[in-house]
Amino acid sequence: MATTQMRDEMVLFGLKVKDGRRWYSIDERDWRPMKIGDAVLPGFFWIPVADDENEAWSSYWMRLQPGARSFEHLHDSTELILILDGVFTDDDGTDFLPGHTVCYPAGSRHSTSSKEGCTVLVVAHTGSTIVSQPQGTHA
Repeated sequence: MATTQMRDEMVLFGLKVKDGRRWYSIDERDWRPMKIGDAVLPGFFWIPVADDENEAWSSYWMRLQPGARSFEHLHDSTELILILDGVFTDDDGTDFLPGHTVCYPAGSRHSTSSKEGCTVLVVAHTGSTIVSQPQGTHA
């Protein structure tokens, strides 16, 4: 996912800037529907946080509503996720709890879900590519 284009169009209520230093506190008004390419991920929302000036990485908050499940997707680059709250579940049934980190290598494929909902911080160089979508879902 490219956060730069979306950031240029967004006003973030939780963002503070002083002398080049930026900090962000999650503000409920900032959540936006999340997409992979042109496909909206039902039950997934995101808030851009920061991008490296050399385009080495970008970061964003991601929230899964209770029962949300992602499409199967391919990681174009390594992705690091820090679980803030709730339970983040991988497609093999592994649960990640608050304070856990999980790292997906470039080229890995999977889907994720959250039975009760969760909020995570994502750091990656590039986004993901959809491998398959549930039937009845259109990109």
